[in-house]
Amino acid sequence: MPLGRSQNGYIRNACNLKVEGLNIEQMIKERMNVETITRNDGICAGIAEKEYGALKGCKNGVFLGFGTGVGTAVFINGKLEENVRSAGHIIIQKDGKECNCGRKGCYETYASMKVLKHEIRERFGNMDLSSKEILELLQQTKNLEKLEDIIQNYIEYVSIGVANFARICSADMVAMGGSFVYFKDILFNKLQKELDRIIPKNERENLQIKLATLGNDAGIIGATIK
Repeated sequence: MPLGRSQNGYIRNACNLKVEGLNIEQMIKERMNVETITRNDGICAGIAEKEYGALKGCKNGVFLGFGTGVGTAVFINGKLEENVRSAGHIIIQKDGKECNCGRKGCYETYASMKVLKHEIRERFGNMDLSSKEILELLQQTKNLEKLEDIIQNYIEYVSIGVANFARICSADMVAMGGSFVYFKDILFNKLQKELDRIIPKNERENLQIKLATLGNDAGIIGATIK
């Protein structure tokens, strides 16, 4: 079951859900009489993309899932690096915005889709806008012009994390997942251009940036793969 960061059946700290020290495996066993294994949802999504999706056949690859936070799965020489996770909590801004994890300047406080949507809702003065309504607004040229500064600022922050993980992991490929993929027409080309700008040409030529292909089902699919 892909939920939070777990150890020995416990969710140690799912800060965005404000859940800590919960033995989810034991709860499920008692209530449903089935054995379960907990696993981080970002890792599950990455496993699915490696097995069936954008990262299939990739030697050194990174999955980054942008949603409420930023999930991560890293593959080196074709194998999952179980202990590499939490891209959302690498610090990219000194003394930056406070994160739910207790630190300041974490990647997901600038680059999660939750943050982007919140800023768009604020700009339109309507905090009740659904994700679907936000996407529909962005598909109108006049609204894109109104939001150009927000979107460009968001893309610059997203690109920092992508470039950092690509360099650290010597990645051949980075797959962009989570709800980012549903906003691909607005975000993806801008991301590619920003990465062209900030990554040295010789490195950029050897790095593929792809959209994850399994959407928000990736975590569910990956949870079924042993």
